[in-house]
Formats: sequence, C-alpha cells, structure tokens
Amino acid sequence: MRELIKLSGILMLITLTAATALSNVYLLTRDRIAAVELAREENARRAALPAAVYFEADTLQDGFVLYRGYDNPQGSGTPVGYTVLALGKGYSSTIRTVVGMDAGMNITGIKVAFQQETPGLGTKVEEIKGQDKEPWFQKQFRGKREDQLVVVRTKNPEAVEAITGATISSTAVTRSVREAVRKLKEVLKES
Repeated sequence: MRELIKLSGILMLITLTAATALSNVYLLTRDRIAAVELAREENARRAALPAAVYFEADTLQDGFVLYRGYDNPQGSGTPVGYTVLALGKGYSSTIRTVVGMDAGMNITGIKVAFQQETPGLGTKVEEIKGQDKEPWFQKQFRGKREDQLVVVRTKNPEAVEAITGATISSTAVTRSVREAVRKLKEVLKES
C-alpha cells in the first residue's frame, strides 16, 4: 500500500512539473505566436490584393471584418479593392483563406493563410509546381466571379479544378471563398 501511495505521489509530482513547464512555455510564446499570425495574414492580404499598399480594417455587422485596400500609403481616396477572411472546414482543419476583390467584385487573388490538412493531399492547396512562383490551385481563382466558384474534376477555365485526392480541401476553400464574396457583396450594398 505504501508503495502505491509513493508511486502515485511521484506520478503526481511529474505531472505537476510537466504542466507547469508547458504553461510557462505558452505564456512566454503566446505574444510572439500572435505577432507571427498577424504578419502571416498581412502578407496574405498583400498577396490577395497586390494593387494595395495600405489596408484599413473595418468591422461591420455580426463581427464581419473587411479590409479596404488603397494604392497609396495614406489610405485616402477610393479603395482599389477589399480583402476578407474565408473560413472553410477541410478534411482535418479549418482552412483560413484571405480573398482579394477589386472594385468590380472580381477576385484579384486568394492566399491560404493557415491550414493543417493531410500532408501530400490537402496541403496541395499551397503546392507550387515547377517554375511557378505561386500555388497553382490558388492561381486559378484570379479573375473569377462568384458564379464561377464551382469545383470540377476536369479542366475547365470557367471553374475551379479540384486537387486530385483532396476534393474535400478543394471544396472547402472554394465554398468558403464563394461565401466570403457573397457576404462582402451584401455588406457593401448595405453601406
């Protein structure tokens, strides 16, 4: 009986030490992690709306956040476009995608800001092929309108080609982008 109490006490001490260490690591790194996430989203905004050099956040109804992009560092004049965050439930994570739209409501680009999909399959939403400079899956969204955001399994320049073996991830990104575009159009109409 004494041996059982002794082993239980040792196990409790090890568990308490590990929990304290993990808690301290979290407290030391949380601000840096938040800063990295903010920088990642800022870079994604710049990639999704390359014509903009300054972004101004605007929180609207239901907590919907859009960024107005301006082509001057002062953020004055008429916006060249907008960016919004699209969230889509993929196979193993929620995929966070920044969507850029010009004033005519055409997609200027998308950039996946975060995903933890299956390596070799769902992660292909960020795959760069050959000599390309950007992911092929994301590039096909450029210039599309809301009605063209449909996933197909064959080559069709009027739609979005699914990633072989990662249809769930392809559909998650496409559906979330379509919903974000639709919501942005509604919000801009109301304002």
